[in-house]
Amino acid sequence: MVGLAVLLGIIILGWMAWRYFTPKETKKEVAKRLMPEISVAALNITDIDDNRIKMTSKVMLKNPLPVDINTNQLDYEIYIDSVKVMEESYKKPISIRSSDSTVIELPMELLAGPMGRVLKYFDKEKIDSAAYIMKARFAVDVPVAGERNFNLELSKRLPALRIPKATIKDVDLNLLKMKKKGVDMVVHVTNPNLFPIKMKDGSFVFKIEDDLEMEGVLEKVINIPARGSQDISMHADLKEGKVLKVGWDMLTSKNDTHFSYKFNCKLMSDNGMLDNSTIATTVKGSLNELLDAAKKLK
Repeated sequence: MVGLAVLLGIIILGWMAWRYFTPKETKKEVAKRLMPEISVAALNITDIDDNRIKMTSKVMLKNPLPVDINTNQLDYEIYIDSVKVMEESYKKPISIRSSDSTVIELPMELLAGPMGRVLKYFDKEKIDSAAYIMKARFAVDVPVAGERNFNLELSKRLPALRIPKATIKDVDLNLLKMKKKGVDMVVHVTNPNLFPIKMKDGSFVFKIEDDLEMEGVLEKVINIPARGSQDISMHADLKEGKVLKVGWDMLTSKNDTHFSYKFNCKLMSDNGMLDNSTIATTVKGSLNELLDAAKKLK
């Protein structure tokens, strides 16, 4: 008991000496060196379509300070090879106890314009890997040191991520006859990444104007090798529509008759960012453009 009392006395005296006799500038310098740390526990792409890429990131924040951290907002940005592709704010209270850590989930939506330029740069320069940088900042009222703005940065070199592409290679619209109400098509899927991917749970909708709608599903898993491609045969059954009207439009006004094709599937990959993400592809145009494009790809 005597030893414990002596130890407690030493700790208390040390704390009092620090508080009352250490210069204020020294305290601020120590607080400055004790910077919170940021690390990414997981990063997943959840949704890819023609206009945006949605992601979620589980981020761990560590607090080495001798006081708790409490903040109401965390601002963060994502850069890929120095190009800012995302800027967002996490506007929920964050509390981290002294010498502890917490994990928060950040929603991310990559900006279509900058991300498109990055992908073109990857293709043009044949880039295999890129620097992915996360910058985060938040303000905290730190005892003694006063209000502090913390700027955190995390950088990792990862494979240069590319988005799989799908184009319609062949389409048989003759199946719009009364006896065969449906459409067969072949979609050419290209995987520009350095790693293979698999596509599962595929579903698609093919529409012609507001007159006809067909739906189909993929009942098997499609394997696409690294930097490879695969043709996927699909059949869509008629859901609803005016078959005779569409057939007449095909004969008389292909340029003025428009279609839309939407394809959705899940991706399976050894790359943790892409695995279990959803990809959605939309193709629109006139029937004449569709048939011409299919002829060029054959």
